[in-house]
Amino acid sequence: MALRFIDGFEHYTIPADLTQKWTSYNQATTSIPFGSTTGRRADSNALRIRNDQDWVSITLDNQSTWIFGFAMYLFGNETGDVARFFDSDSALQCYVSLTSGGIIQLYRGTTLIASSSNAIPNGSWNYIEIRLSIANSGGVFEVRVNEQVWVSFTGDTQQSTTLSTANRIILYGRDVHVAYDDLYICDGTGSTNNTYLGDVRIDTVRPNAPGAAANFSRQGGAANWENVDDTLTDADNSYNFSNTVGHKDCFDCANLPSIVGTIFGVQVSLAARKDDAGSRTLRALTRVASTDYEGGDLAPGTDYRFFRQIWEQNPNTAAAWTETQINAAEFGYKVQA
Repeated sequence: MALRFIDGFEHYTIPADLTQKWTSYNQATTSIPFGSTTGRRADSNALRIRNDQDWVSITLDNQSTWIFGFAMYLFGNETGDVARFFDSDSALQCYVSLTSGGIIQLYRGTTLIASSSNAIPNGSWNYIEIRLSIANSGGVFEVRVNEQVWVSFTGDTQQSTTLSTANRIILYGRDVHVAYDDLYICDGTGSTNNTYLGDVRIDTVRPNAPGAAANFSRQGGAANWENVDDTLTDADNSYNFSNTVGHKDCFDCANLPSIVGTIFGVQVSLAARKDDAGSRTLRALTRVASTDYEGGDLAPGTDYRFFRQIWEQNPNTAAAWTETQINAAEFGYKVQA
């Protein structure tokens, strides 16, 4: 797969549940906390970071190419980092910074290698896409703004003396505040979603009716789907549970808003935990045309965490999803072991 991670910041509490979705975050002072703010659309949320020492981080696997896209809203002028890429030895490979005048600067390690001519304005949403291919020669480090290349460097993009990969991406805040929305991460593998996706939107839909299976026992709601339709996760206030291998729950979900353009993938986000010692696994599933399609094994711990399963294509057709197909599909989970 090439599409690795998406976040619309609409299905969990910020900052309390950030580490259920992201690997880690840093909040320098609780007096200026992370927060939510209105996103690019009136009915959407965005992540707001209010300190230049604050960040969120996602650790994936080692890849030589990453494409990182997000909508960004600058509330004021300040020099500071936007995104950093680290290798598995925790060494910095490359990073993107902004000057107080909105100029984009590209760094390999601590060496400035390229700067944009144009400046990102404050007070408006702009869609930023970063492409980093790491190599001692022939590497590419590039930033697009609203689907136009603003700064590009070709040459040595490998700061490490031994590793030509990165596995950790950090997204930074600003003292004058910054908001992020509609975020995606792709790698360079596979035949789809291995380059820029463009200015995308991420829509979150939740269960709104029962599907073909309701094998799990329930705590809280009158029906299984009602325990997982929360706008924000509510921990153990309402949940479904089972220790029986093969048990499934499937749900119908709300329809997508009208979409124009390509659908790059569907990400099922499961907030799950186990309640006892021993190894347990579950799988996300989608039900399309009366057939269940399962994702890979997911291994929960004893604390809630979001587990992701991305289907870049409709598994029933092996082609890009359509809005009609997503609206007709069911989504859920299964006890695997």
